[in-house]
Amino acid sequence: MKRKDFILIGLVLIVIVVSFGVNFIINNKDSDYIEIYVDNKLYKTYSIYDEDEFRINTKDGYNIVKIHDHGVEITEASCTDKVCVKSGFITKSSESIVCLPNKVNIKIKTHNKDKQESEEDIIAN
Repeated sequence: MKRKDFILIGLVLIVIVVSFGVNFIINNKDSDYIEIYVDNKLYKTYSIYDEDEFRINTKDGYNIVKIHDHGVEITEASCTDKVCVKSGFITKSSESIVCLPNKVNIKIKTHNKDKQESEEDIIAN
């Protein structure tokens, strides 16, 4: 192997390490709250620190949601494919659980203080 090959391999490795670092920093934010949407409308908001288990009834079926240990999961659902149940327990702000047949969507969100303070209203004439 020539010197140029080693330089190319080194650059590729640096790009990989930087990509993993950026991904880790973005996804390692502390989660603040859980938003539950039913039929694309906000159903309820919970703190990530709450402990609760409840049933969401829709015209298409039901989902049993369990909030515990700083995360959330769907433990039971009436849908046939059970993708939402198989999604498992989520704790990070980049994760979500979706049950398409029952139209339930669960997201973990964070409060972005920097964005709220720096946003400006734009007035167009």
